[in-house]
Amino acid sequence: MVFPDGAWQEVRFGLFEPTLDYSGSAWGRDVLDPWIAAHSSILAALRQVGEPQMAAVALAHEDLWTLYAVSRVMELLILPGQPPATDPGDPTDWLPPSAYRRFVAAIGGTFPAGEGFRPFLHEIVEVEPADDPQAPPVLAGQWWPGCLVGSLLLMRGGASVRAGAGHLDPALAATSTLYWAWRRRYRQVADLSHGWGSNSQWRTGFRRDYRLADRLVYNADAALDPTPPHPGGPDPSTDVDLLRYRCSTLVDHGDDQWVWDSHHVEPTAPTVTPPE
Repeated sequence: MVFPDGAWQEVRFGLFEPTLDYSGSAWGRDVLDPWIAAHSSILAALRQVGEPQMAAVALAHEDLWTLYAVSRVMELLILPGQPPATDPGDPTDWLPPSAYRRFVAAIGGTFPAGEGFRPFLHEIVEVEPADDPQAPPVLAGQWWPGCLVGSLLLMRGGASVRAGAGHLDPALAATSTLYWAWRRRYRQVADLSHGWGSNSQWRTGFRRDYRLADRLVYNADAALDPTPPHPGGPDPSTDVDLLRYRCSTLVDHGDDQWVWDSHHVEPTAPTVTPPE
């Protein structure tokens, strides 16, 4: 194990639940700062997991649970940066958008900046149709920034994308089920924690993606500990498409694909940037 014993519980009970239940006006002072001050060992372990060589190291289940707990905190913090809720019963924002940036800074994260669209780094929130149906996707705007800790991707940035219909179906790419996501207020999500009880759901492994100097590694732990193909699972081309984008892009694959064991590596190639 890399993280201290019980670290996932420290994140859940000390950070996630107090954030979810917070009703004051100074979340950073009241919740984040005391937790950060008391858990330097967890932050050190997080930085260690972010080192490039860790992409080739299998982690203990408990380590992946801790990373997952951290990601759950981040999914709360990006809610204010998302489009309005589709469910009128969703609560209004109880935290400012700046809380997410403050959290990323506190854990030693960085924001990928100055880069064009790449599904590795960007979650599609909105698609603007391009006049040319063969125009590749380009970044047209940002809803919230992504987060890397070292080489480890903790959160993709929310992006508006402009693309031709031959690359992205505007409605489908922005509204289809988003896999490996616990909560979004503007679209349906699918996560292995869903459907389990209040305690069991926290024993969910985080999907580790790494940006290395020469390659992008998707779902490192599935490659390090491969499992036989799941009965009725998607064909390999569908698998990679859902793995890279985490959603359907041209054909609706639905909300019940078994994508969790898939993995992929691709070269770190130049991204497509918008024209001046």
